[in-house]
Amino acid sequence: MKTLSTSAGRRLLPLAVVLALPSGATAQSAKEILMTSLEKYEQRMEGIENYTTVQETMGFETELTFVRTKDDEGRTVFVPKGREDASSGGMSNFYRMYPKIAERAELEGTESVDGEQCHVLAISDFSGLDLDEQMEMGDRGDFVPKTGLLYVDTDDHLIRKMELGGEITRDGQTSPMTAVTVLSDYREVEGMLHPFQLHITATGLAAGMSEEEMEEARRGLAEMEKNLEGMDATQRAMVERMMGGQMEKLRKMLESGQFEITVVTKEVRVNEAIQ
Repeated sequence: MKTLSTSAGRRLLPLAVVLALPSGATAQSAKEILMTSLEKYEQRMEGIENYTTVQETMGFETELTFVRTKDDEGRTVFVPKGREDASSGGMSNFYRMYPKIAERAELEGTESVDGEQCHVLAISDFSGLDLDEQMEMGDRGDFVPKTGLLYVDTDDHLIRKMELGGEITRDGQTSPMTAVTVLSDYREVEGMLHPFQLHITATGLAAGMSEEEMEEARRGLAEMEKNLEGMDATQRAMVERMMGGQMEKLRKMLESGQFEITVVTKEVRVNEAIQ
């Protein structure tokens, strides 16, 4: 059997490594990944002028219509009907910020999210982005993101998960907070791909509550539990189903400061005649 010389082996080794790599294994930069994701999103949304989502959260159903418009830089964004501010565009708002995010994102590797392989992109600077501004959370306070991780599917470039770390300010008190959103059950509706389930976990949400507010929440929880105890099994089951696990979520928030919520999309309607 013939053997290769040492010098010939060294020359052929790089070629062997290249041939052993799977097709398409050329490394992408964080910027290339995000811009590809944006390009695919914009292609899917071509021809869509509006869409309506019917969602259920903690037993309550909401319906919201998003309409196509342009932001200050001429980029397409979908905003809730009746609002002119492009910064209120939900997921489309996040996509439109990709060009700016791409300039500061760093690729940290890959990780599996619900069985889907994803690029992990780290963002350590939110200055100059819309998310840099205070995110109103009603009476829960204002959240300002400082750092983030974005998980983008290596195959279809869909967003599978987002992690934001920052600060929440309420009544002049500032505390650390993290928010993790997992997007799953993507379905195609008239060409657009929509996540039919969002699972959001917020840690530190209760940190800004005063002791009086915490005590009031505990009393409210105790009263709800007492009322349930006075019901028969059928009534109790019906009320618990209507509440969508709110009591357990409130109990967990009071005990650990962590709050979880699942948003389920029940229906998506595209290009309806709207007034």
